[in-house]
Amino acid sequence: MKCLIVYYLDGTWFGEEVAWKRSGSGTYREISRIEVPQSQEEIESFARANHYRIEWRGELPPERQSA
Repeated sequence: MKCLIVYYLDGTWFGEEVAWKRSGSGTYREISRIEVPQSQEEIESFARANHYRIEWRGELPPERQSA
């Protein structure tokens, strides 16, 4: 399972995919920005469909209530 780092900044969701690379006798994380859906529910669905484990970062926006 791959790792997807997700954070919310200035009204926009951002995602970063983590790839583990080998270097000599160790490993390191290589991070690439990817486009993610713009709601928390859609991000969770996207992650399930693409076999990501989500690592939420920072403060999440409050849930909006529907009228």
